[in-house]
Amino acid sequence: MKERIVDSGYRISGTGFREPRSGRHNFLRFQIRCVLACLFLSLFISCDEGPKVAPSTAAEPLGANEAAQVSYNTSMIFSSDGLLRAILHAGRVETFETRHYTWLDSGVRVDFYNNEGEHSSVLTSQSARVNSINNDMTAYGHVRIVSDSGTTVNTDSLLWDNKSQMVHSDAPVHIVEKNGRTTDGIGFESDQNLAHYHILHPTIIAPSGTFSTSHGTPAPPAQPYIPGSNAMQQQPLGLPVDSAQR
Repeated sequence: MKERIVDSGYRISGTGFREPRSGRHNFLRFQIRCVLACLFLSLFISCDEGPKVAPSTAAEPLGANEAAQVSYNTSMIFSSDGLLRAILHAGRVETFETRHYTWLDSGVRVDFYNNEGEHSSVLTSQSARVNSINNDMTAYGHVRIVSDSGTTVNTDSLLWDNKSQMVHSDAPVHIVEKNGRTTDGIGFESDQNLAHYHILHPTIIAPSGTFSTSHGTPAPPAQPYIPGSNAMQQQPLGLPVDSAQR
């Protein structure tokens, strides 16, 4: 049986009818491409729909509450502008790098030095915290400063500024000078040598018998007031007490 090609481009064999060979191949290629495209798309979607990990909302990294380093019977040297300011000794030192501070306990002692490099005073406390950025130190628990000149300060907490060499406290303070004079108050600031101190809110102790006793006994009659009679005996209420006024 002969085959013949007509102008329409189709192959005719006998009485049968077939599509052109080139068109059939193109159709098969189209089907293969569609299948591959569907497989690729489904694979992409399955990967995209995988489990998503939410960003961490933790305020600090894991282990931030644990000390990065612990040492015992350690000394630390503090300097500013090339001058020795203080030498700190502690029984235990814990360094918290992520929190930028160092915690000291087991007996804290700080020796302070003046601008001439001479020893000027010593501080003792139960514990202390040192800022790792500016080296400022806050002492806690039975804080006591004794200057080489003989002045003693007792308080519950105290901040030492490394740059200014000043000490500050918002807690009640008790000061005893070399001559035996004592001063009490709330709020205190001074140079680390205790040469010039300032009490923000001094405590005025009234003479005995001025007020009623705890059992309700009436106080004795008030004495006539003489202007200026007590001016040299006590500080006026509410005025700061300054060591320069002593």
